[in-house]
Amino acid sequence: MRLSALSEDMVNDGYCNIFNVDISAVVIQAMQKKYSSWPQLKFMQMDVRDMSAFEAGSFDALIDKGTLDSILCGGDSQENAGKMLKEVERVLKDGGIYFLITYGAPKYRLNLLRNSYPWTIKLHVIDKFSSSESSKHKASDLTSPVLLDDNSSSLDSVLGKNREVHYIYVCMKVGTRYQILS
Repeated sequence: MRLSALSEDMVNDGYCNIFNVDISAVVIQAMQKKYSSWPQLKFMQMDVRDMSAFEAGSFDALIDKGTLDSILCGGDSQENAGKMLKEVERVLKDGGIYFLITYGAPKYRLNLLRNSYPWTIKLHVIDKFSSSESSKHKASDLTSPVLLDDNSSSLDSVLGKNREVHYIYVCMKVGTRYQILS
């Protein structure tokens, strides 16, 4: 939910109704000014622990690029992370996807995610790379999920130890309507 060039890239890919939120009014004002000619982008100052400005089931997808990580570095981190994840679940439609892009390995994130809601979770792992290395990056890295187990041993066998990676948790909200249609 942090702001970055991702929203701009999404507009260029055809997405037309993108909400960007940040707790900082300064960030929101700067982004509103920068993207004033981009009607597809909407910017709102908001605390993700209380997204009452949005109705339940408002979104098909939410992308989190560091917000949960930031919350987990603050005071009352577990309680605040739980509040955020409860709001994420609330504003997602049944069958909606929460994309969590994080430095948090499964041993630090899976229980938090699983305790907040019975998500269907897939994990994708990509190497951290500089812009000069990006052309060497394989697209298949993003399309092949890593098998998850409770103690991260499957991840260790795939990645080895001490790998510099980004973890992308793809968490699907499985709701009543989705279960009936499946």
